[in-house]
Amino acid sequence: MVVYAADVSPSLAPVISPRERQPGGCCLAAVEPDLSRGEAAALATAVKALGDPTRLMIVDALRKAAPEAICQCELTPLFSLSQQALSKHLKVLCAAGVIGRKRRGLWAYYFLQPGGLDELRSWLT
Repeated sequence: MVVYAADVSPSLAPVISPRERQPGGCCLAAVEPDLSRGEAAALATAVKALGDPTRLMIVDALRKAAPEAICQCELTPLFSLSQQALSKHLKVLCAAGVIGRKRRGLWAYYFLQPGGLDELRSWLT
């Protein structure tokens, strides 16, 4: 969707304050990022894990079932994926710390990791 300047109300337009030019034509940065490289890498891992529609749906199903854990065999019929493809998505979410896994015998039960998205949530607000 393309938004033209005439379509943006003045109250929604960003504030652009004047900048002082430095020799060589460069401006000084008006802001510095709060995140360190390590913090940015950790957040990027969670964001990448959530960047897939299937993974978002998995997290949504686990969110709705919370605090109960869901067996992988219960998740498989919810998605038109093979068991192997679903396992890969679950592995990515576990590695990102978004969900947790508990094995009981042959079965793996998945749940939202307590505090798994707190860092991302606090950064976004």
